Amino acid sequence: MMRAMSPSVLLLHNLPSEEPLFRAACGASDAGVSQAVRHVAEALAAWQWPHRVAGVRHLTELPVVLQAGAESVVFNLVERLDGGEQECSFVPAICRAFGRACTGGTAESLVLTLDKDLTKRRLSAHGVRTPAGVVVPVGTRVPDALPGGAWFVKPLSSDGSEGIELDSLIHGGDRTALAAAVARVHAKLGQAALVEEFIAGREFNLSIVEGAGQVVPLPVSEIDFALFPKGRPHFVDYAVKWQPGLIAGQVSPRRVPAQVDDALAARLRAVARHAWQACGCQDYARVDTRLDAAGEIYVLDVNINCDLSPLAGLPAAWQATGAPFAAFVRQMIENACRRKSANHDTL
Repeated sequence: MMRAMSPSVLLLHNLPSEEPLFRAACGASDAGVSQAVRHVAEALAAWQWPHRVAGVRHLTELPVVLQAGAESVVFNLVERLDGGEQECSFVPAICRAFGRACTGGTAESLVLTLDKDLTKRRLSAHGVRTPAGVVVPVGTRVPDALPGGAWFVKPLSSDGSEGIELDSLIHGGDRTALAAAVARVHAKLGQAALVEEFIAGREFNLSIVEGAGQVVPLPVSEIDFALFPKGRPHFVDYAVKWQPGLIAGQVSPRRVPAQVDDALAARLRAVARHAWQACGCQDYARVDTRLDAAGEIYVLDVNINCDLSPLAGLPAAWQATGAPFAAFVRQMIENACRRKSANHDTL
């Protein structure tokens, strides 16, 4: 795309939630959205592209916001909306219905990856290894049949480590503690819980970016558990990710590039690319993985439209390439314009 095109951009984001359950349990993560908005806005200003910033809280507000301007591209930073876990997934479809190009995942891929059980089923169907798990809907009890070993409890349809606390990890087959962790997810977030086999070992994040038809894995990133406070379990809970001062200057403390040999790096990238393809990703995503004691790689999550705040995983991996963040933003807008011109953009 030539500079002369100077696309106008609507920088769309979600406003802080007014839902009592979410605000009480996960309100701090709204700050990450604000930081991402500033980060992308600075990049747009660096390119001297005209842009407007607008926030929505409910999906029904989106048509009014789109009609208020004539921007050709929507940079989609909507991570959640009040009214239901899946409301934010339909933003790309509505933008396309209004004739706007939209960055990030499609509605179909967002619906899929926001439901962790659907994601696991899709990955398994494509030969990607994931931890064994069972879903416990609100109002039901933990089933008798569970994966062996330690258990990990997470909300079915949340991201940003929302709903993950120190009691999310249960050792020793303690079903009383397990039932309590599941009940906490039900009560605090009002959604089903996913009980998974806990994969102990190293944790790697693989950020992937698409540009000019090429899908490129960024440098491998590893969660640096050595930076965790002494005695804190080795997983990224909500406090580690969002509580200021718990780990000074860090968000999900990481080492990027990770200290891995070429063979392991190649395996991690291959698994991440496979997960990207299985889930129908486009533009950018982050694939979270664990490496067990036997050297097997498990995909924990596929994060489409992942966090773009300055200290988050994908911007850190992009920075490790030596390219400025403004180049990433330009690439995403070019992707969206290219899809619209080719009439290949899907709902």
